[in-house]
Amino acid sequence: MKNSSRLSSEERRHAIVDAVRSVFAEKGFHGTTTRELAHAAGVSEALLYKHFPSKESLYGAMLDACAKGPGLDEFKRIMALEPSTSTLVVLVQFIITYFVRGCAEDPSKAIAHRLMLRSLLEDAEFVRLAIRQYAGAWVGKFEECLRAATEAGDVRYPTPRADLRGWFIHHIAVGLMLYLHPRIPAIDYRSERDFLVEQAVRFALLGAGLKEEAIARHYDPKALALLAADSPA
Repeated sequence: MKNSSRLSSEERRHAIVDAVRSVFAEKGFHGTTTRELAHAAGVSEALLYKHFPSKESLYGAMLDACAKGPGLDEFKRIMALEPSTSTLVVLVQFIITYFVRGCAEDPSKAIAHRLMLRSLLEDAEFVRLAIRQYAGAWVGKFEECLRAATEAGDVRYPTPRADLRGWFIHHIAVGLMLYLHPRIPAIDYRSERDFLVEQAVRFALLGAGLKEEAIARHYDPKALALLAADSPA
């Protein structure tokens, strides 16, 4: 970390958050002391507390930092789309791509995913923060889109709990990430990640209740990949 005396207050906050992510990922929330966090950031504990009044607030700032980048821009763009069958397909493509391809393409996402996994084995506070800020909004949008798809006649069987279908799809994406996360994946799926994403998306859409003809009409993996690539960074 650069000499803290030469950094502005905002730069110091960013530098501290960037420095502590790997420590939290390695030791977890409860296994990490503020002394270790301050040491990793190259500052005193007093300066650490000046910028972050508690370890929890530093944890929350780290979550925000992990979520920033091109993925966040795409997330915001998708959330602004009108509820529809096609938007539902885009939502599912996005969440599965984020978890399946994220670690391979962006080391910072790999750290965020490691934090998620460790959090689930401990008190899940990091995961709850992520749900409150991002995943919950995704599921809410999914519910709206599933209702729109049902009204359009694209769903085989309606459900009184559309949110559960959304959460189950989220869990499929996280489960795939879990098995793909190690340097040598726990399961050899014998396929490239693009193909794995496509198969998982089709499986998830069927599980959500979409009719096969609706999936064929709205799901074009190559077109969605190009759309994501062209989204603002």
